[in-house]
Amino acid sequence: MIFTKLGLAIAWLLVVVSGLRVVAAFSIAYTTGQATAPRYFGSKTTGEVIDQGLLYLLIGVALGIVAEISRSVAVKAELRKQNLE
Repeated sequence: MIFTKLGLAIAWLLVVVSGLRVVAAFSIAYTTGQATAPRYFGSKTTGEVIDQGLLYLLIGVALGIVAEISRSVAVKAELRKQNLE
């Protein structure tokens, strides 16, 4: 059960941090342009930052789905164990 909780925590962290990074990249791209992207993100363009952020966002969602499946299986196994006793 510890891996399920850890997976959920990591999933939430990935979704929140990558979401903030994507929003920041969009705001910098539309307000100051591409010239300040290396200063704030360390990459050449804000497009790269947006791509990486969306990738990590999808990984976080996938990890969250897997953790929810794990939690559901654990609950069903516990109920089955109680019914057999």
